[in-house]
Amino acid sequence: MIVTNPSTVGPKDVMRALPRRELYSSKKDNGKVLIIGGSDLFHGAPILASTAAYNTLGALRVGAGYAITCVPKNIVESVRELSPNIIVRPLSGQIINPHDFATLSKEAKKADAIVIGIGIGREKGSLMTIAKLISYAAKLGKFMVIDADAIDSLRFMDNRLNKNVVLTPNKNEFSLLHKGDVGSSEKDIYDAVLAASRKFGANILLKGHRTVISDGIMIKVVNAKSAALATMGSGDVLSGIIGGFMALSKDAFGSALAGAYLHATIGDALHRKMGDHILASDIIDQIPSTLRKFSRYG
Repeated sequence: MIVTNPSTVGPKDVMRALPRRELYSSKKDNGKVLIIGGSDLFHGAPILASTAAYNTLGALRVGAGYAITCVPKNIVESVRELSPNIIVRPLSGQIINPHDFATLSKEAKKADAIVIGIGIGREKGSLMTIAKLISYAAKLGKFMVIDADAIDSLRFMDNRLNKNVVLTPNKNEFSLLHKGDVGSSEKDIYDAVLAASRKFGANILLKGHRTVISDGIMIKVVNAKSAALATMGSGDVLSGIIGGFMALSKDAFGSALAGAYLHATIGDALHRKMGDHILASDIIDQIPSTLRKFSRYG
């Protein structure tokens, strides 16, 4: 299949990912997100993803009611210091390793959506543990966002993924999914993303100034109007946003569309105020007010 006319993602895609919160619902009724990431080098990434999925500093972000973050024990305090609203589960060492599988699989079984791989590093033991966990969660039908280093772990898996999974590579990470030169034309990129989605049986979101998203059948695009989001941690926040939408809507492809559009909309708005001088945490701060503009429920 050759894609010639991909459609553009818009506000209605965000609205569809925002179900009404029932008046008497509890925090666990509104979606539980599990964040797995971090290593002795990368401690900021799982924090940013968690805050996009839950409420921190008194403000709801995308609206998931409950979040738990699993990180190596040496960076637990770094996560806790950001906000008392995040439940942190320490893992056994300075990096994710095979001894952590029992803890991770237990938490994965209880979660509605899992965001996995941010800042875990490329140690073989970490990647093999994550691959085993992804396979386990996929068999359970869990909604998952697989990002960053976890994308490299897929080479240790024999089985395909499923439509409850979104892979969120940048251009370099996409080369791990699609062998060979992708090309630079829009048509080549669309075809490559479509082919990768079909190969893995999952949704693909290729991050960039023009974000390209495929479910293996269609191609959707999100066009940013600035380069404001080309900053460290921005993609980590996007993964958390998508995980939060997944926990709420139980729709992986729809969550990818909504997350990418919300992310780009915030980036463009911040650029008008701050130019190219934003931080990933600035994106998080703008989630509630921006979502209010898209919500059908006020």
